[in-house]
Amino acid sequence: MTASSQDLVSQLIELSNQIGSDTEYTRSGGGNSSAKDGDTLLIKPSGVPLATLREEDLVPLDIPTLLHAFEHPEELPSDEDPVRAAAQLAQRGAFERRPSVEILFHALIPDPLVIHLHPLTANAITCNTRGEELCKQILGDQALWVDYTDPGIPLARLIDERRRAFTATHNTPPPAITLLGNHGIIVSGPTKDAILERIDFLTSSIRAAIDEAGTAFSGSPSRVAESFRRAVAAPSVALSKEGLSASASAPGGPLIPDQIVYAGSFPVVLEATDTEDIVAAKVSLHRAQHGRAPIVALIPGLAVAAVGSTNEASDNALHTFLDALRVARDANLLGRVRVMDDRERGFIENWEAESYRQKVAASQGS
Repeated sequence: MTASSQDLVSQLIELSNQIGSDTEYTRSGGGNSSAKDGDTLLIKPSGVPLATLREEDLVPLDIPTLLHAFEHPEELPSDEDPVRAAAQLAQRGAFERRPSVEILFHALIPDPLVIHLHPLTANAITCNTRGEELCKQILGDQALWVDYTDPGIPLARLIDERRRAFTATHNTPPPAITLLGNHGIIVSGPTKDAILERIDFLTSSIRAAIDEAGTAFSGSPSRVAESFRRAVAAPSVALSKEGLSASASAPGGPLIPDQIVYAGSFPVVLEATDTEDIVAAKVSLHRAQHGRAPIVALIPGLAVAAVGSTNEASDNALHTFLDALRVARDANLLGRVRVMDDRERGFIENWEAESYRQKVAASQGS
C-alpha cells in the first residue's frame, strides 16, 4: 500500500467513525463504507458498526472481478446469493467476515471514498411518495434519485442505469450524492472533507425544507407494560417516554431494510388499559398474522417499548423504531410517506444476508 493509499484508508476510518457515531446517520451495524487502492476495494464487513470500524477490519476485494460478476451474473452459482458468490470470487486472501452486501455499487462508483448511510433527515425524502420530486426540488442536480429495489445486484444495476442516464442527459459525471428510495443515501468523493461537506449540504438543505413545512420534531412521552416483555419471553425491554406526539401512529409498514432487521416490520399496538392477558392475546395474534413475534409495542400517544436478547439489542430496536416514526412524520410534512410493499418487505425478511448481519451485530452487543 502506497503512502497516498494509506492516507486514503486513514481518512476512510476517520470518516466512518465520525459519521457512524452520530445516530442521525446510522445505528448499530447499518451503513457501509469503502476506499479504493488501485484495483482493490477495501470495504466494511457486514454487521460491523461504522463507529468502531478499524483498518484491520476492512475486507479486500478485486474490483475487476466484482465488475465482471455484475456484468455477467449468469456466470455466478445459481444455488447461493449472487452477491456473496461475487465476494467469494473477488476476495484477496483469507478473511473471517463477510464484506458488506453492497459491494457492487461501491465497486461501480469510481470515487476513491464511498459511504452509504440511513440518515433520518434525508429519509424524510427517500421514504416519501413524492421522493423523486422532492429530491429535484430541494437538491436539484446535486443529487441522483434511485427508486427502491432489492439490495444486491438489482440495486447496483439500477444505480448504474441512473448514473448512465444522468451523464447522457447532462453530458457531465453523475452527482456524488445518491438518494435511494425507502433505503438511504450514498455519498462519494476524493477525500473525507469533501464527503463531509456533501453530507452537510444534503442534511441542511432537507432539514430547512422540513422546518419550513412544519414544526421541528419535538418528541412526546411513552410508557410500556412489563407484560409485553413477558408475553414475548424476552430477556430485556427498553422503553421511551419521549419522542411521539399524542397523534403519532405507526406508518403502516417498514420504511427501510434496517427497520425490518432491528425492529421488525410491524409493531404490536397496545392500549394503556390492556391487562396482561389482553397483551398476551394481542402478541399471539400478531405472531399468527405475521409469522413472528413483535419486537416493538406501540401505545399510540403514550408509549413505545422494544424487546431484545440484551439491553443493547432492545435499546437499538427501540431507537430504530423511533427513528422510523420521525422519518414518517417528516416525510408527511413534505408529501406522503412511502412504506415498503409486501414483496419488498418479504424479500428482506427472508434474506439470509440480513439474518447474518443481525447475528453479527447482536454478537457485538449492538
